[in-house]
Amino acid sequence: MKGLIKYDFMQLASGIKGGFILLYLIVMAIMNVFSGDGNMFSYIIIFVGGMFGISAFNYEETYHWDRFTAALPLTNRQIVLARYGMVGICVVLGVAASLLLGAISVIAGTMEISLYEWILSMVQCLAIAMIYLEIMIPIMYRFGSERGRVVSLLLFLIFFSLTCVVIAFIDVSEYDVTIYSVMLALVAVAIILLPISFAIAARVRAKKEF
Repeated sequence: MKGLIKYDFMQLASGIKGGFILLYLIVMAIMNVFSGDGNMFSYIIIFVGGMFGISAFNYEETYHWDRFTAALPLTNRQIVLARYGMVGICVVLGVAASLLLGAISVIAGTMEISLYEWILSMVQCLAIAMIYLEIMIPIMYRFGSERGRVVSLLLFLIFFSLTCVVIAFIDVSEYDVTIYSVMLALVAVAIILLPISFAIAARVRAKKEF
């Protein structure tokens, strides 16, 4: 399994996406030093990290790596688990980058929101990213990288439109719904959905012929 994760990262490193991530971090770091707006968007790197991991499906299909993994002495569940692990590592790296950018804002004195609000926003963003990825991985196994891009775009639009609707509802709701409550609800959904997502992805891949 470690070999599969290492291979995925080697394929990602051979592309140009690493340069894009570095450029994004540099731009956001500059914004965090000279502008108060940068810290509000620094946690978006968590989404970027997650989608960076999803892009491994492109290399798998391009180089027919799925045929080689099918011949390895690993179970289907181990192969799928390795992909989840790789995507998880990408998300963790995104969180680390987000914390770094947040620290730059704090040191530069440009963070216009409180540290508590920033951390809550980051945790919410992490939970939303996890839910999105937990839906995306089974879809990518089912449709592949080519058709998966179209489904991914549609899912992105639907998913975040619903998120905006929920946030708008909370703003006008008569109920005492706090940001903290929303964060706990999102985290709970992300945790509950993870094993379901893995089971579906493993089942989808098991039915594929290589």
